Amino acid sequence: MDWGVSRIRFFKKSGARLYIPEKVARQMSFKDDDLVKIQINEGSLRIERVEWWEMIDWNEMRDAYKVLPEEVKRKIEKQGLIPVKKEVTARMP
Repeated sequence: MDWGVSRIRFFKKSGARLYIPEKVARQMSFKDDDLVKIQINEGSLRIERVEWWEMIDWNEMRDAYKVLPEEVKRKIEKQGLIPVKKEVTARMP
């Protein structure tokens, strides 16, 4: 595993930018403008390709979720992205 020292720069509205040194970046299999998923777990940063279904807010797209193939639904559930069930409350007049 290659490693290097870098600097992070934070921006008020857009997040942060992290420079990845060339000797580390050449080990990555990404191309310019690839969309990537960034996860931080126990202090470690993980970058990997993102699947189309990971970019959707399934709480906003409930009807679309219902008609997805079961294989895709299982992947969504495994990632913890399954839509939260809406609570129905009755109101008395």
